[in-house]
Amino acid sequence: MTPTIPTRRPAALRRSWMFVPGLDAEAQAAGLDSGADALVADLEEFTTPADRPAARPRVAALFARCRARGVVAAARINKLEEDGLEDLRGIMPGAPDAVLLPHAESAAQIAALDQAISALEAELGLPAGSTEIVPTLESALGVHRAYEILTASPRVSACLLAAEDLTASLGAERGKDGIELHHLRARFLVDCTAAGCLPIDCPFNYRDLPALEADLRWARRLGLKSKCATVAEQVPLIHAVFTPAPDEVAAARDCVERYEAQRTGRLDAERIDPPVYNTARRLLARHHQFERWAAERRAQAVPQQGDSA
Repeated sequence: MTPTIPTRRPAALRRSWMFVPGLDAEAQAAGLDSGADALVADLEEFTTPADRPAARPRVAALFARCRARGVVAAARINKLEEDGLEDLRGIMPGAPDAVLLPHAESAAQIAALDQAISALEAELGLPAGSTEIVPTLESALGVHRAYEILTASPRVSACLLAAEDLTASLGAERGKDGIELHHLRARFLVDCTAAGCLPIDCPFNYRDLPALEADLRWARRLGLKSKCATVAEQVPLIHAVFTPAPDEVAAARDCVERYEAQRTGRLDAERIDPPVYNTARRLLARHHQFERWAAERRAQAVPQQGDSA
């Protein structure tokens, strides 16, 4: 029977991508309980080659549990020239929402994955084009070719920037303040925005929540709105930073009202400058996106996770 595929959370509203091992039932349950917007069952780094045959059907079954809880169901496979094709054939019967490809360095890799997914969608009776592709950039070459990679297939909905492998590729030194990757994260945002896909910020691989919050605040100021996580405890903080809070929404509405009053000649004690007004408008627009999505999910009677709206 062809799996039923409900409407999934729009890419722009996927704040967290929680990675879990492909064969660890306890970690998968914790990932689901974390409230993450997307759960990524990893068949690459977090699953040994010997465990992959057993992990693939487990991952395929996990997708239904994700959808039942309103979570985007995803998996990271291996490179196609390694175990990737076997991974793909093993998980596609579960109808993943998205497939992540590691070590993306060329448009040809994306085109080959698109072709393989298309063949399996047709074979399994899945809607054509329903499976998204999310490349992972993990090297200097991958970052250099980002735009051509991201525009190689209409399936590409988002892209993930790595941390550890990318740092190694650059010969950089890691630190909790993330300075070594700031310039690449900014460049990554530009490339993804130009290509029309969601930039997923690199993981914060330290168990230090105050340092994580500082990192998230920097990312939000830059324009990033989505992050990879490998620790379930990080998800609530990611959502708190990347979701407009009620007091922020109220302040933004007040700002917009006062600025528009200024334009009609009614001045108050504090003049609102255009950059402040434009930032407030963008925050309200994002808030309204969350509100519309929450209303749509309520209408579909599908449980939601982690939304403040």
